[in-house]
Amino acid sequence: MTGLTAYVGLKLIAPVKPDDVVFISGAAGAVGLVAGVVAKKLGASLVVGSAGGAEKARRLVEDFGYDVAIDYRAGDLRGQLTAAAPKGIDVYFDNVGGEHLRAAISAMRTHGRVALCGAISQYNATGPVTGPDNLVMAIGKRLSLRGYLVFDHYNLNEEYVALATEWLRDGSLSNEQTVVDGIDNAPGAFLDMLRGVNTGKMLVRL
Repeated sequence: MTGLTAYVGLKLIAPVKPDDVVFISGAAGAVGLVAGVVAKKLGASLVVGSAGGAEKARRLVEDFGYDVAIDYRAGDLRGQLTAAAPKGIDVYFDNVGGEHLRAAISAMRTHGRVALCGAISQYNATGPVTGPDNLVMAIGKRLSLRGYLVFDHYNLNEEYVALATEWLRDGSLSNEQTVVDGIDNAPGAFLDMLRGVNTGKMLVRL
């Protein structure tokens, strides 16, 4: 399901075109790792991923096929994105919301597309949260921001599975997992997933 989520987002919701520059947040998570591969397979010329921590950022480039990686925990997210994609971005795959969405809107080129997949930065909020304060830029740039749920798009599952099978076989798609042992540790694993501790799919082994 996580792989199909990535595929739907970049094939249908915010379609990647040849030579597009694509930015993906939550890039080291289960959806993000597949999204980076899908963007490349669809013809993106540059794929930028954002993850928390220098080690995850390193692995995005060295192990998972991203062209450039941002460590959002290092601060100045907008500045890092500008440095990574100085000519702007065409597609943003949003797993995070909040400041990531704000930075992406600022970096978007005219007629850019945004797939609103998740907003993990807000899931554990204990107080009021606000949307990006630069949303007005979407008007002048003629941006498309579209939310979606994978459950509405299972008609693409067979298509995706056939492609993913080939990508796993040729080694271009990783099956990275973070495994925690014991059902007693399931609540902690879930919270760690929300905090971005995992790389790839978070699993609990019984």
